[in-house]
This record gives sequence, C-alpha cells and structure tokens, in this order.
Amino acid sequence: MDAAAPPQSASEEPPARDWSLLPLDVLALVFVRLGAVDVLASASLVCCTWLQAAKVPDVWRVVDMENHNKDVFDFLDDEFADLVAMAKSAVDRSDGQLREFAGKHFVTGELMQYIVERSPSLTTLRLVCCCSVFSASLASLTRESPMRELRSLELDDVDITLEKLSAVLENCPLLEDLTLRDCEGMHEKDEQVLRAKFARIKTLKFECEDDFDWLEWPVF
Repeated sequence: MDAAAPPQSASEEPPARDWSLLPLDVLALVFVRLGAVDVLASASLVCCTWLQAAKVPDVWRVVDMENHNKDVFDFLDDEFADLVAMAKSAVDRSDGQLREFAGKHFVTGELMQYIVERSPSLTTLRLVCCCSVFSASLASLTRESPMRELRSLELDDVDITLEKLSAVLENCPLLEDLTLRDCEGMHEKDEQVLRAKFARIKTLKFECEDDFDWLEWPVF
C-alpha cells in the first residue's frame, strides 16, 4: 500500500487561483463592482480573457467616473484627455445600453454629445465641477438629441443659467429628480420659477446661492 501523502504544512500557502479561468459572466460581475476607471485603465489589460469580459455590454450599464485622482487644476493635462477617451470607450462597449453616467472635472460638451447620441436608454446623469460643459452647448445638445428616458439629473458646480436649464428640462420629458448644487449662473429666486414651470418633477433639490457681488465689498 502506498504511503499516505504527508499533511500540508501550516506554513505552506495554497496555490494561487487563476482568475483568468473564471467564466466571462462571473468576471463581468466582478468588473461591475470594480468601476469603470479601474477596468479601463488596468483590469482589461491583464489578459485576453479579462479583455473579453471588459467588452460585455452589461459591464457598462452604469459608468461612474467621478472617483479618479485628477484634480480640477490639471484639466489641461493629457490625463484628462485619457479620461475622455475612457468614457467614449465605455459608451461604445455599452452598445447602447448605458443607463447611468457620472463624471467629475473632465466632461466636455463634445463628450456629452457623444454620450447622449449613443445612449438612448440613459436614465441618470450626474456632472460634478465640469467647467467645460457650458449651458448653451448643453441646451443645444438636448434640443437636437432629447434625453427622452432621463429620470434623474444632478448638476454640481456646473455653469448654467435658468434659461438654458429650462431648455434642457423641456427635452427631458420623463425627468423625476433634479438636483442643482453650487451652479454658477443660478440664483435663489430661480428655485420657485423651476418649481412652478416644471411641476412634473417630483423631487427638486436646489442648493444654489446668489453669486457674490464683488462691487459691494468694502474697500480697505
């Protein structure tokens, strides 16, 4: 009789798991939790299997690119161009199934056009401190390509006026939730105008204050 194999020493580590052998659908679920920036910048480059999983449209139904390490003062840096390229790649991989998008600092009017024109199922949009998305371009974009499925819109520190915002909202017929926070061009009195004009919006959070009037500051 063959001798029994000696027990594994407590100090011996079990063999590393080969993650490339996981089924594509399982890898896709992992990538959904990982986040768009990490998948596009690193995970999809590991091996061919991971690249295939990163191309599954289900991975890109929700694209949150708000959490990245680029500061607003670096917006002219090539790395911001990389983020724009990543966002476009995510839109392409979604194959029209993108439902939620969030971006911080790097989103431009041109990128917004790319997203809206290729994402007919977009229901949620959040833009944070995107100084390159001007109110005129956003209003013009939604006029040409209405966001007919959009239910939730959040603009945080985005330059937009009441007139242009109204033009945007008129082309989002199913919008239910609107959040405006620290938006330059919006004034406290605009809240009541919005509530009256767009009563169909169920939840309106208005956290914008009037701009400082520098002319009223005392001269020392």
